[in-house]
Amino acid sequence: MADAQNLQHVHTALKKKFSNRKLIFGRGSIGSKIVFLTDHPGQDGAKEGKPLAGNNQKLLNKILRSAGVDPGKAYFTNVIKYYPADRKPTPKEIKSYVPFLKEEIKTVGPKVVVTLGDVALNGIGLRQPLYNIHGRPFNFGSYTLVPTFHPELAAKDPEVHTLLTADISKLKKIIAEAEKIEE
Repeated sequence: MADAQNLQHVHTALKKKFSNRKLIFGRGSIGSKIVFLTDHPGQDGAKEGKPLAGNNQKLLNKILRSAGVDPGKAYFTNVIKYYPADRKPTPKEIKSYVPFLKEEIKTVGPKVVVTLGDVALNGIGLRQPLYNIHGRPFNFGSYTLVPTFHPELAAKDPEVHTLLTADISKLKKIIAEAEKIEE
């Protein structure tokens, strides 16, 4: 119950700081073993009020299921909590959301955080070229970080689709290893 209250506190603080924006908060269960972090809600997400929606969500869910990962047991969120229309968020915008994101992840308490795309990777604090590190697990203190590609890019580029699928296929093993470390 305290975690739910803490997450609500994060949402309230976000609403106060960004009162001029239509915010879209993370979805899923507190205590999920895995968090998927993307850059910001897309146009479909803004319409549906979800962090990941439409074809991007369908593609990711399909890849997750094929890897034996239940998307219904995951938590999905964004670095930027609003749809910035058709522009890339500025570094200043990203930085303004990071403290809230860190608190949100801490509250959910995952074993693994999967970043989907460059903005999510930078938002979590790892400034490396995604192509060089995708699919590799990194110890990030209380959780293991796994960077990979955004489903939107994978839908447009067959090579990236193959890489995303390969990265996601490693998740069950990465989660199991992260749980062993905690024991």
